[in-house]
Amino acid sequence: MVTRWALVIFAACLATSAWGQCAPGIPSAGNPGCVPPDQANSPYYQGQSAPTYTPRIRWADKWGAIAVDEATGKAGTVSASANKDKAEGQALARCAENGGKACKLIFTYHNQCVAVAQALKGGAMFAVSAPDEPTASRLALEDCGKDCHVLYSRCSLPERIE
Repeated sequence: MVTRWALVIFAACLATSAWGQCAPGIPSAGNPGCVPPDQANSPYYQGQSAPTYTPRIRWADKWGAIAVDEATGKAGTVSASANKDKAEGQALARCAENGGKACKLIFTYHNQCVAVAQALKGGAMFAVSAPDEPTASRLALEDCGKDCHVLYSRCSLPERIE
């Protein structure tokens, strides 16, 4: 009989200690439901929820450039370069590699798209940048006028790094 009462008392002690334990970080005293303190129905609720973490997003700029030798029509282009100076240098070097003797930069752009239009018979080139290629092409053709076509279009959009 004594052993039976000892078992009942022992079981009662275990049950109360099991009910009194909440997950780490959640107070159990006066909180029988183990409700987190940032919830409105918690006895520890202070009227505000826990701060949320919003990750910071970082972008790397991307540059593009176009160089042309107007006398020969030779050109050099680059897109998605890490910086302006590098993009311009690479465009001039590619123009020279393609046979240009007097290459000049005609357009530098970053974090957007570019299009270059020219009349079918030649002449002046019209370079325009815009958020996307179709818009850049449309605007370059509008600036160029009648009987023009797009010679080149490309994007140098920023790259997410974090």
